[in-house]
Amino acid sequence: MRNYTKTITALLLTVCIAFSVCACEPEKDDGSRALCEAFCEDVKSGDTAKLMTYLQGTDVTEEALKEIIEPSDLNSAQLYYLKAINSTISYTVQDPVVDKQTKTATVYLSWREADYSQEPVRSAATIADFDSAMAKVEDKTITVPVTVDLSGEAPKILDAKKVIDAVYAYTSDDNRIMPGKLSDFYVDGSLVLAPNGEYTNTKEIGIRVNFKEDVFKYRFVPGIVYSVKRDNDILYESKALGLDNGTVRLDFNSDMTEQTSFNADGFLLPGDYTFTVYDDSENEIAEFKCKVNAVELKQETFAFKKFKNDYYLSHQVNEIKDNSLKEISFADKSGWWDYDGTSVGKSAFASNTKTLGFSLAVNPDSETELFYDYYYCKDADFKNVNKSKPVFSSSCKPTIYDDQACYDIDYKADKFNPGFYGVVVYSDSSKKHIVLTAACMVVKEKSQDVLGKKK
Repeated sequence: MRNYTKTITALLLTVCIAFSVCACEPEKDDGSRALCEAFCEDVKSGDTAKLMTYLQGTDVTEEALKEIIEPSDLNSAQLYYLKAINSTISYTVQDPVVDKQTKTATVYLSWREADYSQEPVRSAATIADFDSAMAKVEDKTITVPVTVDLSGEAPKILDAKKVIDAVYAYTSDDNRIMPGKLSDFYVDGSLVLAPNGEYTNTKEIGIRVNFKEDVFKYRFVPGIVYSVKRDNDILYESKALGLDNGTVRLDFNSDMTEQTSFNADGFLLPGDYTFTVYDDSENEIAEFKCKVNAVELKQETFAFKKFKNDYYLSHQVNEIKDNSLKEISFADKSGWWDYDGTSVGKSAFASNTKTLGFSLAVNPDSETELFYDYYYCKDADFKNVNKSKPVFSSSCKPTIYDDQACYDIDYKADKFNPGFYGVVVYSDSSKKHIVLTAACMVVKEKSQDVLGKKK
């Protein structure tokens, strides 16, 4: 009797297992796999009209679906980011597992996409850096099981929405890409060195544009582009410039246009000039207008004043002759500069000096080129100076130092004869308008002899 009982129990257990296996097992396609493959293709393409057919009977609207797949009010950089990730998406549909008792099938959908959470994708500051990082990043896998209802005339996916949410999770991720337009972060701007909106006899004009510092907490900040017009003629259109500072200076000068934009004295032709600033997607940010005047220059003559030797030792000998230059220069920081320890007075050098240099301190915004000639005379009265034959000629633009900008009006030579040296500085390449004169003395003694006596 005991053996019969064991046999019956074993038979019942075998039957139960068999029913269990038969009730939930993979079997030939009942339409659920084909349905899931079509669904996955529609998810990947983001076709909301087609996706809504899988969501009938739910409270999901097509407008809400569009916001999940591609949120509205995105700028071009944000769209680029989303499309780049979307282009990496692929999927695999596994065989359905059918439960005959519930008349449902479970289908596992495996999705692969670039892992945008990895470095350096996550920290890429520019689109170019992002593209490079995306090309190297590993994929991640997202596996989502779905339930297919087999009880009706055609199979129906019951939880399509959770698949869409999982695949498009990257669209709601905080990607730190700059929202809106760059113009939303624009503060103000101004003309450079033209407080009244006018320039006279200038070789260059410029603007300064200010942006909120908040913009730099974002990635993919667009570059800026600007154009310059004189009246209705476009003179210059820049390439895209990276924005790495809240204040940007944009100039227009001889390096950016043809010589026909300048008159015989090297100054910009007169007219009404317009700067227009855009982001690199051609969205206008700001516009600035200014007037450029050109006054005909007459040839000016120069003469150096006569001073006694002691005056050169105790005074800076120079004179700014142009009012515009006076407005942007700092007289108390300007003067003869001692490059090599050979200065023996405020405007005097020893005979072993290798450089006579006058340093003119100016507003750091100034970038105008100045032209100069050095003259030599044995006598302090400069009566016998040959005005038609300078001993040295050159030009310079300001050099930016730690605390200021300076015109380094320098004359270098292996040997300087004792006597008097004067420099004449002009605003124009034709050397008509004098803006500064300065003079210094070179003594017979060497620096060690003079400085030794002082000690």
